[in-house]
Amino acid sequence: MKKITLLLILIAMVSLEIVAQNVYENRTYSPLIRTVMLKKADNLLSLPVIYLNRNDYAVLSFDELSEETKRYEFTLIHCNSDWTPSGLPIDLYIEGFEIGQIENYSNSEQTIQRYVHYSQMIPSKDMRILKSGNYIIKVFQEGNPDNVVLTRRLYVVDDKANVEVSVTPSKDASLLRTHQEVNVRIGAKNGSYFSSAEQYMTVTVMQNGREDNKRNLRLRGMMGDKLDYSFYSENQFAAGNEFRYFDFTSLRIKSQYIDRFDYINDENQVYLRTDKPRNDIAYSSEKDLNGSYYIRNDINENYSVGSDYAWVHFTLDKPLSLEGAYYVVGSMTDWRLSVLNQMKYENNAYHLALYLKQGYYNYQILYKRPNEKIASTKEVEGNHSETNNKYNVFVYYKNFADNYDELVGYSTVEYNR
Repeated sequence: MKKITLLLILIAMVSLEIVAQNVYENRTYSPLIRTVMLKKADNLLSLPVIYLNRNDYAVLSFDELSEETKRYEFTLIHCNSDWTPSGLPIDLYIEGFEIGQIENYSNSEQTIQRYVHYSQMIPSKDMRILKSGNYIIKVFQEGNPDNVVLTRRLYVVDDKANVEVSVTPSKDASLLRTHQEVNVRIGAKNGSYFSSAEQYMTVTVMQNGREDNKRNLRLRGMMGDKLDYSFYSENQFAAGNEFRYFDFTSLRIKSQYIDRFDYINDENQVYLRTDKPRNDIAYSSEKDLNGSYYIRNDINENYSVGSDYAWVHFTLDKPLSLEGAYYVVGSMTDWRLSVLNQMKYENNAYHLALYLKQGYYNYQILYKRPNEKIASTKEVEGNHSETNNKYNVFVYYKNFADNYDELVGYSTVEYNR
């Protein structure tokens, strides 16, 4: 392990929050674990949403910054709609082996940063999921379930509801230019019936995978034979702006937003061009990945083990703020706001370095004051109702027999004005 990497890993270990959770999240508990991805097997840019009884599965992958291969196991924990444990006994929601092994692993090939790449199909061939709902995948060292290295959220849908989603510029005149309105209508299908929906149904909307601004919608009433969730404040989302991006699939040839490369203390360094605020600039359409990323390199076609790591340096041209903090956010940071992706002010600008695997990345710079729950796009990125955003809608219904939240419907809509 290189000197700078070791130093920053030790700092990260001190600052990383390792706590017992009542609410399960996407978390990485070992500073050696990097590039954790959980995706639908046939769509590497999707959320990990699979369907019950369809032979569906997701793929979990991650790297460990080590040359030593370790044995890891995983299990699934059933959760309520709010990601608290449902309390269901595991034999009610898993048939077959309750603990699986991470079966596929390979050492990196001709990379400066040595690592072991792990991947696993979930559920495995020896494990069958019996119930719909939210699941946490818990990965731990073999034989030691308390030594958790990562957790990831998985959604399992039992397709019982038609979910109609419409996205428009906000109908509130004061928000028309800056917000988007997400309205949802839900109908039963396959002979299902939803009684007392106001009490037992939960409709959750997520924008581009962000966790901090997702919300539950309120039932407005019936529109014919459909439940109508529309026209409340919860339906309004700040639209943000198209995502910034950078491409360092090559560590030799500079792409559009790369300023320069360097090699310091046996580590690759990638310096991005200085980011400037866009909140006072007119909207400009640009295709993006809605905050996601993918791994690629220009030398080895086996991207999983042939892509190297580098310190990617971000700079924001913004005066010091004493009221809040700036964060580099996207799927690459698990959409989290933590000390690990908070920018620090020095030399008249904000700076951050992230240790990333070669690829193509989307990100935004969000601003958050201590007393606010939701990070804001307004201060740096700006808000434009024309922005392309992806909205994911999850519909849960309380199962009376077993007292858990079924995931009975799912829909995803990409807004293109």
